[in-house]
Parts: sequence; structure tokens; C-alpha cells
Amino acid sequence: DQAIPFSQLFRRSLGWVVPVHALRGKRIPYTIASAIFHVGILLVPVFLEGHIHLIRKGIGLGWPSLNPIAADALTFTTMGALLLLALFRILDRGSRALSGFQDYALLALCFLPFLTGYWVAHPGSNPFPFTLTYLVHLLSAEAILILLPFTKLAHSALFPLTQINWEMGWHFVPEAGDRVRVALGKEGEPV
Repeated sequence: DQAIPFSQLFRRSLGWVVPVHALRGKRIPYTIASAIFHVGILLVPVFLEGHIHLIRKGIGLGWPSLNPIAADALTFTTMGALLLLALFRILDRGSRALSGFQDYALLALCFLPFLTGYWVAHPGSNPFPFTLTYLVHLLSAEAILILLPFTKLAHSALFPLTQINWEMGWHFVPEAGDRVRVALGKEGEPV
């Protein structure tokens, strides 16, 4: 079946990007915190003036940056959202049951570059030696990039493809499952 509704898939994916449908019940604070975190983790690293300056210096590319006040506000709201997500995982019985060490470690790892990045940008508020803070900032951000394909963080890159993969699974040629069973020598066995 070649009739895959791409425009419908785009709208459905956009509905998950802007999760208005999830703003009900007891998970409203979680949904809002999650949306803020996702916006922050995408916008701050890409549009922070210091990061753009480093890229421009390294390879000559640049683009407009966030206003420094907006960048600081987004940094703090992202850190607050991460704390709320951790708190929700700890306090909500269902989330706690589904959460493992990796979930908490990833939240802490995502928090670290925001905190140290703020201290790097505002050395007067940094209680630690600048070089140590800068090193922790770089290493924690690089750890996120390294772990990205191997953890739940992968959904940040794979998300746009999930809806289309799901939909394509429902558009196999009729009786394709029976043909696969025959090809595997598994005729008559339950799927």
C-alpha cells in the first residue's frame, strides 16, 4: 500500500512536539516541564552566543544568537524543568516503577552542562575554579553527545521518524505476513 498519509503524519508528529493534547489530568506539570526541557536543551546549546562564537571561530559559520537575558532565563527554566522531571519520577508511583538508574543519571547529566555553562558565562557567581567548571561543562556536554545514540536521549534525533515508521508498519501488502511465514518455513505457526 503506497498511500501513506504524509501530511497527517506531519500533523501527528507536530502534535507530539507541541503536546497540547497531554495537558489534562495529574500529568500537566510533567508535560509542561518536559516541553520546557526539550525546548531548552535544543535552543540553548545551538543559539547561545558563546557557542556560536566558538563555531564561527572554528569553521566560519554563524547565525543569530539568543539575547543574553533570554539565554539565562531559558537556562534557569530548563534547570528547573529538569528538577521537576526528577521530582515527578521520584514522587509519582507509576513513574518511579518505570524509572531505573539510567533515567535519573541522564537527568543529572543533562542538568550539569546547564549549571556549569551558566557559571562559565558568569564567573562571578561560580564557587569553583573556572578551569574546573569549564572542564566539567565540556565533558558533561560531550558525554551527552556520546551517549545520545545509546540511551533514551536518542529520541531527540529519532523522533521525527517514529510516526512514519509506525504508519508504514500498517501499510504492508495484504498477506505479507503469510508470505514471510512461508519464506521462514513457519507456516501454520502463530505469530
